[in-house]
Amino acid sequence: MKIHLLGTGTSTGVPVIGCDCHICGSTDPKNKRFRSSIAVEVDGEFIVIDTGPEFRLQALRAGITKLKHVLYTHIHADHSQGFDDLRAYSFYDKEPLEVYLLPDCQQEFHQRFDYAISGNSGYSGAIPKVRMISIPNHEFKVGPILVEPFRLPHGHVTSCAFRSGKFLYATDFKSFSENQIHRLRGKISVMVASGIHFGQHHSHSVIPETVRLFERLGVERGILTHLSHQVDYRKDDDQLPPGVEFAYDGMVIDL
Repeated sequence: MKIHLLGTGTSTGVPVIGCDCHICGSTDPKNKRFRSSIAVEVDGEFIVIDTGPEFRLQALRAGITKLKHVLYTHIHADHSQGFDDLRAYSFYDKEPLEVYLLPDCQQEFHQRFDYAISGNSGYSGAIPKVRMISIPNHEFKVGPILVEPFRLPHGHVTSCAFRSGKFLYATDFKSFSENQIHRLRGKISVMVASGIHFGQHHSHSVIPETVRLFERLGVERGILTHLSHQVDYRKDDDQLPPGVEFAYDGMVIDL
């Protein structure tokens, strides 16, 4: 199993439009961040988690030429607005893609992408051909792997983290419950989790909070993603403890 980090930025991406800060002006490619998304590769088959606004560019860069399964953590714009680019996969495969959503996201998702889902919009162009599936409350199979979902608070909505074996991906959350921490402690070797910056945030876990979460879970390798333009990949690295590192676009984790 390989994990491709397709994007590692927060909702604005980095650089931010119109910003003249030193990070947005940086020439370091590791300070340039598409919106957060990953792809899990198993024996040449890909499973994508979230399709942000740059999904087409991310898929081209990662070589995702075939795709059958997409999981959504939640449907904020920076995680879902690349949905229309999924139609390209229907050009080559007549089977619909399986798209997994939390039940409480489905009504809004259907409204947003009605032209592709209801079939009643009158739209005559190419559309993503998908089969919508509710994420259950228990472990379920996605293609060749088993996935366990964990519902997490994210402001006024719920986000979903996904575990497969000893790997866990969690983005756009404020905290894990004590029960979730107890269940996962000692079972995760590699975790990619959001840590938006070093300050404070009402709906996102910030870097010190996520680092503490890694410690409580006993994670061997913790990787911080969903990074804002307040994080400098190289200059801020010395603030991280051993076993914790910043993610960057195009990073591949071989499990």
